[in-house]
Amino acid sequence: MQKDILDFYATPTETTRLGKHAHLAAWLTDDVRALFQVVQGLIVHDRWLERYGTVETAAQHYPGHIAFAEDLLDRAFVLDPRSPAVPRPPEKRVIACCREYALLLCALLRAKGIPARARCGFATYFAVPGRYEDHWACEYWCDRTERWIMVDPQIDPYQQSFLRADFDPLDVPDTHFIPGGKAWNMCRDGRRDPGSFGISADPTRFGLDSLYGMWFVRGNLLRDVAALNKSEPVPFLVRLEKHLTWHPWRLVHCTDEELSRNDIDLLDRVAAFSADPDRFFDSLRCDYAIHADLRPPREILVR
Repeated sequence: MQKDILDFYATPTETTRLGKHAHLAAWLTDDVRALFQVVQGLIVHDRWLERYGTVETAAQHYPGHIAFAEDLLDRAFVLDPRSPAVPRPPEKRVIACCREYALLLCALLRAKGIPARARCGFATYFAVPGRYEDHWACEYWCDRTERWIMVDPQIDPYQQSFLRADFDPLDVPDTHFIPGGKAWNMCRDGRRDPGSFGISADPTRFGLDSLYGMWFVRGNLLRDVAALNKSEPVPFLVRLEKHLTWHPWRLVHCTDEELSRNDIDLLDRVAAFSADPDRFFDSLRCDYAIHADLRPPREILVR
């Protein structure tokens, strides 16, 4: 692994900078297993609240349009000012989603100088067999084994038991988490049905007909490309006042029919790069810098 690549992923950016909480890096351990548990003790997933036997409170809500780890920690300390290494009960955790688990672990790892990157894609362990569920995970560079290790900080012992997961969430096999670029390639070459990729939820609650399909794969491809460039965007739907709407990212919100030939060629190219991001690191960074449509609009990455 090239040193410049590891240095790049070991350095925080705006979304993963701890800001006023930077002092945490001075005493938190650099043991990934412990940081994994710290994250789980601060966040509770909104779709798991009922299973944990807890009722949400207004104080727990983390606005879905806020992109920054520092703000997430702000909310956590409002709920409970104690050390973040002290696990909170579910009713004292920030209500968020899989992206925030991945983002916060990535932020803590980078604060400790450990190369890390959030990844957006699909997991096979939430939905029925043959379905790929929208998901975020985090991978870090392990010097001892000289490889990137994918971890899923959302999967605590309760979720692992409930899902009957047959893998270690601290080392997720590549058959269980499919990054956005790999998913795009699998659908484009006919290995998988695009209709098997998405969210297993009632689409009408989002005002949509379906939460599966090639348009969904495209969105996760673009979010993964952004995350590989250290810009971890919020999910594709944001709440504005009392309704949900698409955020202003053309290549995410346009329909399949609205894509041009050049758009498709660009998506195919960055999908190939993101499927092997270390080999194509320079190419991926170059395309991201040149093509504004690959970058999350500034409206998504503001406080």
